[in-house]
Amino acid sequence: MRFVVASDHAGKKVKDKFLRVLEDLGVEFEDLSPKNSSGDDYPDFAGLVARKVGEDFGFLACGTGIGISIAANRHKNVRAALAYNSDDARMSRAHNNANVLVLSGSKEFSEEDIKGIVVEFLETKFEGGRHKRRVDKLS
Repeated sequence: MRFVVASDHAGKKVKDKFLRVLEDLGVEFEDLSPKNSSGDDYPDFAGLVARKVGEDFGFLACGTGIGISIAANRHKNVRAALAYNSDDARMSRAHNNANVLVLSGSKEFSEEDIKGIVVEFLETKFEGGRHKRRVDKLS
């Protein structure tokens, strides 16, 4: 599995930590973020990742994680989930079949925190069943 990754300027710090965690875990990624200047707009980055999500997972970050989640979820077949911990990441995969992981750039995540979130996100399988019926209604 591979991640397509992007952030705006407010999410750059957490994105950089996320990339280091992926490297440590041996997970491939493509960083789609340009220079991350204060003039960038999170909907643009959400669109870049959303268009590439399919076989790959996506990762996004902005100041709160909320705006970029909303922007990503406007794209077809994207289920972006804002996670604050590994439990959120696990449930987003198990019940919502999330394919884009979002973190807040304003929360102080350690690389160990991020590693726990990423491992749960990658290792948790979608449970299907009643959850599939619900996820299907999102399309």
